[in-house]
Amino acid sequence: MAELRYFILFFALFSFVRAEAQVPSPENPVAPDSKAIEVAVSQADSPYFYPKLFSRYMAGDTTLNLEEYRHLYYGYVFNDNYKPLEVRNYADSVMMVLAQNTSDSLISPILFDKILYYCGKSLEHEPFNLNFINLMTYVYQNEGNLEKALEYSYKLRMLKNTIYSSGTGISKDSPWHVLYRSDQNDILNSLGAIVARRMYITVDCEYYHLLEKNKGNKGYYFDVSRLYLKRPEGTPVKSKRRFEFNPYQNPKSDRFIGPRIY
Repeated sequence: MAELRYFILFFALFSFVRAEAQVPSPENPVAPDSKAIEVAVSQADSPYFYPKLFSRYMAGDTTLNLEEYRHLYYGYVFNDNYKPLEVRNYADSVMMVLAQNTSDSLISPILFDKILYYCGKSLEHEPFNLNFINLMTYVYQNEGNLEKALEYSYKLRMLKNTIYSSGTGISKDSPWHVLYRSDQNDILNSLGAIVARRMYITVDCEYYHLLEKNKGNKGYYFDVSRLYLKRPEGTPVKSKRRFEFNPYQNPKSDRFIGPRIY
């Protein structure tokens, strides 16, 4: 009996460790299950019910964990406000304000109020925009508002970890899943990666070949399938065949001769 109890205890502990090991993280990435996420965020009795989860996020809740962020970020696809291919006027306004900066490296304090205003407006439409969240963090920190700075820096860190937890980024079979094209650029910039060219590997996967290796990697892969789930009216649907795998344009293929440049 003692041996049986030992076996049962060992099996339970072993099963627990295995279950813990399968929790998605940047160190143990797992591609998001869109169907499971859609179900979870749409049920009122779910801990991931989207209206409640999103309210906590917008209120600056720093207790939200990575699994909740995965449901927040990838669950946003099922929100009517998710329109990744539409141009946002406030986003252009942010860029126009930054263009007024006369400082060589730092953002002039006289622009802080405008940046907070336009970034805030932009985040109403794109609540997970890494670049605008980073700008908010910078301004609040330099204004001495540490509470707000910590709130936005937490969002920035967790959103990056959410993307990193979706794949390794170094294989077309394990790409990083993103909601916006700007997310690709922000992730690459945060890694200090210098892009030489971008190309389609499959209809849903893009590859960024780097000018020089970054952390030992020649390039990074992104899943962009969610960008094309909702097209603005009048947007032509591109033929899938055009973007299907082509060994002559795949840097991993022995027949690679050059990229399709965009």
